[in-house]
Amino acid sequence: MCITIATTDHPDYPFILLSNRDEFFRRPTAPAQFRQINDHEKLLAPLDLARHEHGTWIGVTTTGKIAVLVNYRDMDTESTMKQVSRGVLPLSYLETTKSDDEWRDSFSMEMQNGNATLDLKNIGGFTLLYGSLRVNPEDGVDHLNILSNKGHHGRVFEKSVQQSGGLNSISTKSTFGMSNSLYNDPWKKVELGERMLKELISASVESSLTQDQLVEECFKLLSHDTYDRAIMKQHDFDVKVLALRNSIFIPPLKREGAESHLASIGEYYGTRTQTIILVDRLGNLNYYERNLHSSDVPEVDSPLITSRYSFNIYGN
Repeated sequence: MCITIATTDHPDYPFILLSNRDEFFRRPTAPAQFRQINDHEKLLAPLDLARHEHGTWIGVTTTGKIAVLVNYRDMDTESTMKQVSRGVLPLSYLETTKSDDEWRDSFSMEMQNGNATLDLKNIGGFTLLYGSLRVNPEDGVDHLNILSNKGHHGRVFEKSVQQSGGLNSISTKSTFGMSNSLYNDPWKKVELGERMLKELISASVESSLTQDQLVEECFKLLSHDTYDRAIMKQHDFDVKVLALRNSIFIPPLKREGAESHLASIGEYYGTRTQTIILVDRLGNLNYYERNLHSSDVPEVDSPLITSRYSFNIYGN
């Protein structure tokens, strides 16, 4: 069960985002890499190679667009494998030349009319956080958008109730998290993550942490493991899955006695990739990625390699 937590509370970094991707270790995945999307813009994203679309769950462009996807957890696991990968959605937004509203409106119309170029009716449940990370020297980043095909869309990181229309207290939160539930009905792990990130930012400002120190503390937060070890020892994988909603970090969980038609999925599931994105007041974006597992065997004491990518979203 993936988790994304973002905040606008830090005075030096108007936007900080933390992400854990939880997945089966065998699922083929490419680490984050740049690719050209037009003459003046590149896209940085990891790729899910298990589906032919080669989509992603997180990505940014060199002009400051961002998109982060989490799946909606359907209780009926047999229905979650749809004809079209949800991973095409972040790429669709990051590559579009339309404005945010135009892209969302065309997306919504496609869902309603059933004539989507992406066959959206065949995409599983999702929540997408997306927008442009434009930094205002006076009040930080502009709002981001949130979209779900479970009947919800809106904004987050609004500066005032007036801007948000006063309809949703989520829109004006300075720290916002989402996982595989409805984003306005967060799981325990999201509430814990939001609280811990607020405490981390406050402590980091008080202690004047350097950027490297702050990033390391963010990785520690993403590695906060409260998964019930008694449940971890059980043989019923469905029971293990239900407990995913309680821990930010998911240790390697073994799926035993799997049916033959699921054998290709793999034996171990847990947190595979950790991503941190920081944007400072000058528009310098730093993207950090740690890949924790590269095979269907839980490594012991394997060295953690952090990849870092940096660029200025204004081209400076």
